Amino acid sequence: MSWAALVAVALSAFGTEVWGQAQIEVNRPRSIFECDTPIGERWYGSTDRCLRELCAGRNVTNAQLVDDDGHLRRNPCYGRDPFERSE
Repeated sequence: MSWAALVAVALSAFGTEVWGQAQIEVNRPRSIFECDTPIGERWYGSTDRCLRELCAGRNVTNAQLVDDDGHLRRNPCYGRDPFERSE
């Protein structure tokens, strides 16, 4: 077994922590507004799964939100179940 294959097996066996160091989640969508982008679809597998994960416990009652730049935007979580999470 090559060294690279051994490292890959060790990383998958230990999950997100390896020898006390957390793996960095590169390109993970951090905003609900990124779910309909290619990054959100690649990370979660689909826009719907991304929204289920990122909308859990958030504001699902307002149709519009003010984003970080102060712009009024459509709330992608509007009408969703706030307790639904992907498993």
